[in-house]
Amino acid sequence: MAQFRFALLLTLSREQREEAARLMQNAAARTETARQKLIQVEDYRSEYRARLTQSGQGGMTVTQWRDFQLFLSRLDEAAAQQKTEVERLQREYDKLKSAWQECEKKVKAFETLETRHNQSEIKREARQEQKLVDEFNMRPRSDRPM
Repeated sequence: MAQFRFALLLTLSREQREEAARLMQNAAARTETARQKLIQVEDYRSEYRARLTQSGQGGMTVTQWRDFQLFLSRLDEAAAQQKTEVERLQREYDKLKSAWQECEKKVKAFETLETRHNQSEIKREARQEQKLVDEFNMRPRSDRPM
């Protein structure tokens, strides 16, 4: 059987696909970690607001009120920054996913070519074998061993 002429390209495409999948998985993990951090910051911000409300009902000084408000604004900033980071990581993941999909298309195309090549070779070999059988059968009987 003749060797598939694009075998090297198929191998390289598969390696690129595996690398793209690895990068995509790493990006997904980073995105999930960033989402978890965002949830933690938002939860802490909610708890702190509840403490502010609770402390405000019992009375507090202007300085305490200002400190609460200042810290809340910092938590708001941290949440906004973390949300921006999650969005950035999600865009990065989406880009890597598209790259992986392109690699997957390339691999599938080469695999289709390889399948067609293999089928063609099988047919060619079958025709060649049939030709040999036909030639053998066309010989006079006296040439055949008994």
